[in-house]
Amino acid sequence: MRYDVERNMHGCSLEAVLEEPGLTEGQRSRLRLFQTVEALVCDRVEQLCARGGLDVTDTAILVVSPAAHRLFFRGAAPGNAEPSGASVVLGHRERLHGLLHAVLPPAAEAPFDPYADLLAPSPPQCVRVLIVDEGSLTILNYGAFVVVRLDRSEMPRA
Repeated sequence: MRYDVERNMHGCSLEAVLEEPGLTEGQRSRLRLFQTVEALVCDRVEQLCARGGLDVTDTAILVVSPAAHRLFFRGAAPGNAEPSGASVVLGHRERLHGLLHAVLPPAAEAPFDPYADLLAPSPPQCVRVLIVDEGSLTILNYGAFVVVRLDRSEMPRA
């Protein structure tokens, strides 16, 4: 989803979602974290999909808060300060599902796979976004991305 803040297209932004009364403060916090990397995520999705590397609906993004960084990136040198911003991991939804199971496996008594949403493609023109902080996970479908592929052999010659 690309929007022009100057034109105040409020209905297309995360600002409208943040005002929803049913959200918890934790969900709002995770969505605000996503806002800090939203432009970067959009650019990376567009680049990856435009090169033909991945279909938009098979793309998943993991946004890791600075406080949750240690859960995912254990190889960091001891004594280093927390990163100042969110970390972003982008890839195929099934590979991200495997990563999450390896790094943060569901509890044995969990009634369902908390990452199961990744096993199905996102709705058309959307990517799946998972936002993790030190206490919880928020999953959302984010879009709308349109990828246009042009075949030069089918274009008319001038």
